[in-house]
Amino acid sequence: MKEKTAFLIIILSLLAFSQIYGQVGLMMGPNYSTVRHSGILENQRGKMNFHYGVNVAFYPFANTPELSFKTDLLVVTKGYQQNLSGEDFNLNLSFLSFAPMVRYELSQGFHFHTGIELNILAGSNVNEGLQTYRNSERAVFLGLDLFSDKYLSIFTRASFGLSPMLDYYDIHPIDGIQGQLRDIYTTTVLIGIQLNIYNEKIRF
Repeated sequence: MKEKTAFLIIILSLLAFSQIYGQVGLMMGPNYSTVRHSGILENQRGKMNFHYGVNVAFYPFANTPELSFKTDLLVVTKGYQQNLSGEDFNLNLSFLSFAPMVRYELSQGFHFHTGIELNILAGSNVNEGLQTYRNSERAVFLGLDLFSDKYLSIFTRASFGLSPMLDYYDIHPIDGIQGQLRDIYTTTVLIGIQLNIYNEKIRF
């Protein structure tokens, strides 16, 4: 919550200046997700999912046009597959994702970006998934934007979960509960297209 508040303050401060150059886009595409864990999931592998959303970018410094700030607001599904007794089971976790980032243009239309994901669990395809898994996740990411100066652009990103998705108890067969453990961290690679629907000076 503190991270969201700080970022909103920065955005509002930037908007206090007139004639900021802005870009608004719609984005969508597939992603490949898997999870890192300490061995609690047998025969686990990654799976393809989907994401979509909107974003807004600001170029606040006239003397540094290469630097911009951007925020993605996404619905992104992460998860994994698991083979149990010869049958495949799929876990899907759908998140509402708030992803502020810093971008730097390395050459015309070619940006490097990095930032954080603040994700809220909104849905699951398994019974009691919202009760079983933690309701929020934090992740860091690195990515590239290609042809970002065009109406249609491409982006790709690798996201690494920092917070665990599952709390569970360590149960000894004789001594019983030994304590609570936290595990399962997401890793996601996104790729997609973006339609840049607004690309003008923002006046106040």
